[in-house]
Amino acid sequence: MKTLLIYPPCFSFLESKSSTNIPLGLPYLSAYLKKQGREVSILDLNMKMYLDSDKSNRILWHEKNHNSWVVKESFLRKVLPRLQSIQDKWADNILKSGPKIVGFYISSTTRWMALSIAKKLKQKDNNVLIIFGGPDCYKERAEEFLGTAYVDAVVIGEGEVTLSEIIACYEKAGRISSCPGAFFRINGKIIYDGQRELINDLDILPYPDFSDLINDYKAIFGEKLWLSISWLRGCPHRCAFCYETRFWGRCRGRLTQSVVNEFIYQENKYGIRKFHKADSTLAVSQEQLEQICDLLIEAKLDVKWYSQARAEGYLTLSLLQKMRKSGCKALSYGVESGSQSVIDRMNKGLDLKTEQEVIINTDKAGIGASITIMAGAPGETIIDFIKSIWFILKNAKSIDNLSVSAAGLFPMSDWYLRPEKYGIVKGRKCYYFWRSKYCINNRYARAAKKYLIGVIYNIIIWNRKRKKLRKLIR
Repeated sequence: MKTLLIYPPCFSFLESKSSTNIPLGLPYLSAYLKKQGREVSILDLNMKMYLDSDKSNRILWHEKNHNSWVVKESFLRKVLPRLQSIQDKWADNILKSGPKIVGFYISSTTRWMALSIAKKLKQKDNNVLIIFGGPDCYKERAEEFLGTAYVDAVVIGEGEVTLSEIIACYEKAGRISSCPGAFFRINGKIIYDGQRELINDLDILPYPDFSDLINDYKAIFGEKLWLSISWLRGCPHRCAFCYETRFWGRCRGRLTQSVVNEFIYQENKYGIRKFHKADSTLAVSQEQLEQICDLLIEAKLDVKWYSQARAEGYLTLSLLQKMRKSGCKALSYGVESGSQSVIDRMNKGLDLKTEQEVIINTDKAGIGASITIMAGAPGETIIDFIKSIWFILKNAKSIDNLSVSAAGLFPMSDWYLRPEKYGIVKGRKCYYFWRSKYCINNRYARAAKKYLIGVIYNIIIWNRKRKKLRKLIR
């Protein structure tokens, strides 16, 4: 029985043609199902529909149109009408390829397009089993999806074992009767068999399989393409704005030799030496990080890698230098704010002085230090905002890149689940449409703050380029 896994069209940076990495979730699922003897393939419909679109419609994949994919009204008004004919074509192509089971990766930006395509598939063939899973799948959302007539099951959290059992059950009985880790509908009633046990040993999972995706990505991005790799699942921290701990459960790390073996395997298979570490934290421990770096150095692998990270005290200059020697080219630190009081309210458990020292040492070690700043966090005052600007200015020489976001209420984050604790009034449309009690902090104020920080940083970059140009002229 054939299973097709789909990465739906969504907002992305395809239009920018900057460096990119291949999504990791579906390649992990595909590899696991193949190991179980299942017939499975991946369709990156985001890439396919982008390539099928003319120049005027490709602008939909630009950063400025992010909210058009997230907000239902905007999606129905701005996105779907322009992509309707291409969507119809691909719905036909999907069914012609003969899958009995179709799984969709669901995030905040893929949700509405996935529902639209699922509806189209069910209208054409009501017997195809539609499964949703991904970061935007949790209890409330599952009930919403199953309330439609075109989603049959919703996988919650870690998906490999759950999806495999759903497929096995469907192959045997032609229906889903019981499966922990998923919501499903029987005779119009929504059923949940409870939470699935986490995979304790991540090294039993096969390496992710990118074979269905690699050629399209190479064709567009060439040398700018980075393969994705993961060293762990989950996060040991509980930042108030993040949902990852609730999605993945407790933090689990892989064996260090297995991680290094994956670098070697994927490089040999796909001919790519650049890797994006797709975890939101750097390592489960200093020990894991040091061991992986030591093994990469000993193996004399000519690989490059980058990662998100917390600017924690154990990242000393000597360890950062070892990371650089192992191939680390860049680290992206979630600083979020230049105000210690805001950081404390976020429950990040970090000290700004330590963060500053780590950023400076990262630059000294020859690793590109990027930072992220979140504009308009709950409780942020004008003084707090000014402190963020000051943090950027005084560390500008050590910051290789700056990314600014407007604070949003991601589902299952503490901000989302306990808004009253943080003085948040939820909006109805999406996670960006929240405000403070007296509307002082609203989406327009956050957008203005985001824009202002971006302008200030661009001025810094312009001044750097001007100074370099003057030196060259002299």
